[in-house]
Amino acid sequence: MDGSNYEPDIGDLDLSAEEQERLADSQRPLWEIIAASLRADILEARYTPGAPLPSETALSARYSVSRPTVRDAVKALVGEGLVSVARGRGTFVRAVPDRHAILLGTWPRHDITDPEFIPTARQWGWTQLPAPHADDAEGQQIYSRSEFSAANRDIASTLGLRTSHTVFHRSSRWRHTTTGLIIAISSYTVPEIIPAPTTTQSGAEAFVHAFDQPLFYETITNGRGPTTWETTVTARMPYADERDLMALSVGSPILIIRRILADKDGRPLEMTEVKADAERFETVYARENLTSVPEGFDPNIHDPEQLQDKPDPEPTGRILFLL
Repeated sequence: MDGSNYEPDIGDLDLSAEEQERLADSQRPLWEIIAASLRADILEARYTPGAPLPSETALSARYSVSRPTVRDAVKALVGEGLVSVARGRGTFVRAVPDRHAILLGTWPRHDITDPEFIPTARQWGWTQLPAPHADDAEGQQIYSRSEFSAANRDIASTLGLRTSHTVFHRSSRWRHTTTGLIIAISSYTVPEIIPAPTTTQSGAEAFVHAFDQPLFYETITNGRGPTTWETTVTARMPYADERDLMALSVGSPILIIRRILADKDGRPLEMTEVKADAERFETVYARENLTSVPEGFDPNIHDPEQLQDKPDPEPTGRILFLL
């Protein structure tokens, strides 16, 4: 048999009895078994953050397998974000970054895409970044965008609209001055809910005026309450433009937080979306310790948030943002 193509079974690998017992599975390909062994070494700190893995030649000799098999195992670890490959230098264990938090369920609910929020964001330690590839008529940088756009399938489904339905889209980017972390913020609003234009306004001018009013949430919820809020948190790998927008490293997933404002019948009115580096951020929820119910309180009329102990209105500790 050609030794270069020889692939032993798990009993032939240079593994401890404990490793063989943990990894034994005749249905698993060798590269997957080797990846599991290396993964365990990394998670158990046998290889510390920043340390190199043995070379392909050394790993091939250790496990008595071909170099392509080792290469497949390392590729799997790269895809999991555990290691990174530096061309010409080797494979290194990725450092575990400090993790920060976004606090959900706070009150009051800020309209974080409104210019009125800028002073609050600065108090929290955030600086607004220019919008990419966007200048005004005088060539000055634009820091936020407000425009009508066609909703893609994902946004349309969340708002209960058909794909390509027009929505009012506001967006901005922020960098935390201490950590350097970047978050991207968007708001999508159903345009049919805006107030009727005045006799001096028409078309897009009327819409923009309505969404530029100081009390945005009060404007769009007038006569539609009591309103409810729903927050979802998901993660996925970023698209190329998202990776560039948020300065993410290759292999880093993004955290997607969506806060949906709905009317009394559960119909979505607006969705605020925050995108953050999932390797650097996680979400935590504000405590909801209900106090005694005031006399005359009706949950069908009044906002249940009125019964909650109010959390600290500013980020503290590892909490960098409130939503």
